[in-house]
Amino acid sequence: MTYTFFTEGHCMGGFVPTGAQLIADPAPDVLPGQLVAVVLKETGPMRGLAQSLHGNSWLGVVKMFLGTTTTRAGRKAFMLGQLEPPIVLAVEEAHMAAMHLIVGVKETPWMLENTEEQDANLEAALDLMSPWMCGGATKPIGPNWRPVDIEAMVESAKQLENVDA
Repeated sequence: MTYTFFTEGHCMGGFVPTGAQLIADPAPDVLPGQLVAVVLKETGPMRGLAQSLHGNSWLGVVKMFLGTTTTRAGRKAFMLGQLEPPIVLAVEEAHMAAMHLIVGVKETPWMLENTEEQDANLEAALDLMSPWMCGGATKPIGPNWRPVDIEAMVESAKQLENVDA
């Protein structure tokens, strides 16, 4: 079962259009170079980033999956990249609530087209990510995780108000 969410798209440069509505699927394996929806737990070294995301009402982030690696202590970690600015992030599996494959984009009326300069910057950023592609497909993390359906919660609250009236 897929789910949709909106993204500002800024951290993925022109790869994810600003205002896009992304479709994530928690079932398929993830391969290096694919986009993923990542939800971080508010634990360990990811705590600061997770709290800043949740504090801004963001469920998580969209990143490029670069592959898997093993830490010096022998723990599995996922290499994730963003394109604007080009950054590589290592996240231990224990600190992720979910990582699901982005399987599609729904166009929205406010999506913006890339300029030639944005396309050139995207190509340069993708090139900078290439040395970090470490391979290793992975199963999704938190396959049962789903975002809270705010619209359904509001509708339920309205129905309860009507019952109480």
